[in-house]
Amino acid sequence: MATKRMAISDLGYTPGLLPSGPKNSILDVPGVHVGQVTVGDDGDEVRHGVTVILPRHEDENQIPCYVAIHTLNGNGELSGSYQVKDWGYTNTPIALTNSLSFGIVFQTIWEWTLAQAQEKGRDLTDMSYNYGTPVVAETADWLLNDVFKSALTPENVHAAFTAAKTQTEVLEGQHGGGTGMTCHMFPGGTGTSSRAVKGDESGKEYTVGVLVQSNYGHNYDLQIAGVPVGKLLLKEGDIGTPKARASKAEGKADDGSIVIVLITDAPMLPHQLNRLARHCAVGLAQVGGHGIGRNFSGDIILAISTGNKTVERVMTPQVLGVVPVETNTIDIIKNGSVDTLFRAASEVTEEAILNSMIAGRDGRRGYNDMELPGLPVERVKELLGKYRAVV
Repeated sequence: MATKRMAISDLGYTPGLLPSGPKNSILDVPGVHVGQVTVGDDGDEVRHGVTVILPRHEDENQIPCYVAIHTLNGNGELSGSYQVKDWGYTNTPIALTNSLSFGIVFQTIWEWTLAQAQEKGRDLTDMSYNYGTPVVAETADWLLNDVFKSALTPENVHAAFTAAKTQTEVLEGQHGGGTGMTCHMFPGGTGTSSRAVKGDESGKEYTVGVLVQSNYGHNYDLQIAGVPVGKLLLKEGDIGTPKARASKAEGKADDGSIVIVLITDAPMLPHQLNRLARHCAVGLAQVGGHGIGRNFSGDIILAISTGNKTVERVMTPQVLGVVPVETNTIDIIKNGSVDTLFRAASEVTEEAILNSMIAGRDGRRGYNDMELPGLPVERVKELLGKYRAVV
């Protein structure tokens, strides 16, 4: 049974100026569903999982969503990226998991997608027009898990799709794909946040939501509200070096990665979403300072808009290989009014990362006697108050 959610706001700090949604979660974006499965217990040789995100309601999952990618450092993988860059949209579920489960999750999404099509009576021609390469992202969990045993099973992934139908909260920290992940050398993993953004005079309101899978950073780079919390905790002896394996983990296992998935119902095109994704990196830098985007890290950001519901299939038959040109009618955010969405992207990313760490406050035990202490939240609260970061 999950414990009651504690977030960075409970320590007196909320990033930025904009109000959060009612759940302060990516689930505040209308139509978004999240399903998580976690396999294993604390202290096991392997405790791992998967997070599945459906940008639209299940009945609309074949309707494309405009999308863009920004990569701060590319030592990681996001499948479907070539299609995203060429077409500017995706129409598949998004999944986050550990590195060794990447292929299994990719294959299982295909199987789920085909099964959904058959269940709804779609023929092969219709399925091919709605073709979409599954979007799967990974981070490496081998600081806490036995990398030789960390692959999931297809049944685990199918269970996440089932959970997405009824799950009403995002489980943060060591849950879902974030299980086994670390953030600034504390248990990290899954984190989420949202912001409400006012539209025009008609009263329209948009939501920007983020779900992160944090697995990056060193403790000395950690900063919260501009306070160098990591350095202060080290200097004052509030944290020490994790009890690690006999040989110190370096390279990918040491530097990790982060995947950031932003979804908004604001109608935006791919070039605008690319700019939005870049501003997620601003939020990442608010937490990781100069230590983000290291050589062995994969810092990958995916920004998605559900604000338009357009049909991509060309309905008119082609003649002698010539396809008629057709159009879609779409809405689009005016370029001059995009700044508030930029701010929202930065704010939700910063808060989601911090929430992933707060959720891991009880620490984690991994294989081969690895013990990772949790973020000392009460001491962090004292430091934020001492340096007047709490307003």
